[in-house]
Amino acid sequence: LFFFKAIIPALGLTLFFIFWALLIEIVWQYRQSAFLLILTKLLIAAIFALFVYALIYLPLEFLMTEIWLITPKIPSIVSPILLIILAGGFSLINWNDKLKVKSWRLFLLVFIIISGSVYLGYRQNKLAREYLPKIYNISPSWGIQAQLIEIRGVNFFPIWKKGKILFNGQEMIIKSWNEELIIAEQPVPAEFGKTALFIVRSDGIISNKVPFEVRDPSTLK
Repeated sequence: LFFFKAIIPALGLTLFFIFWALLIEIVWQYRQSAFLLILTKLLIAAIFALFVYALIYLPLEFLMTEIWLITPKIPSIVSPILLIILAGGFSLINWNDKLKVKSWRLFLLVFIIISGSVYLGYRQNKLAREYLPKIYNISPSWGIQAQLIEIRGVNFFPIWKKGKILFNGQEMIIKSWNEELIIAEQPVPAEFGKTALFIVRSDGIISNKVPFEVRDPSTLK
């Protein structure tokens, strides 16, 4: 039994090295062929497109979804379309000539290091914020006594784990609660004016604060 447990990984590793050895030999043998040159050019363009994507698009996506809270997520179709456009654009560059220049090779090395660092930072911060409660929109952004307020966002927890909605030191009356939508009623306000509204989840984690105005009904026309 031990023999079979040891021989299977060894055979797999041997086949892996044989595959790559044959692949390298074939590539070296046909290194000057038109097909391989085109394939190499496309591969370099694809790699470069990935690093540009990591350096520019991912930080912008992070700002829009996690910092500015414009939208919970960007449509998934955007990423492949952007990568195809970038790869197509970079494939028009004559990389064989560029890579012969020492300064270009140095630039590409620095660019790859920076892009890789940005990607790692993006993943780390994205994971850290993935389960935080986030308010993206409240409607309306002002309220009077007994008015219903819709709060839209993500990670609010289900109804059996509902938390609190606070504004100006007061707690709103919960009418409906789910992971992405809360409907609350404004109680009798202690005072009028502009304040901040936020959610305190049942585990004690606080959401982002959004502007909210408590209006005096007597001033409404």
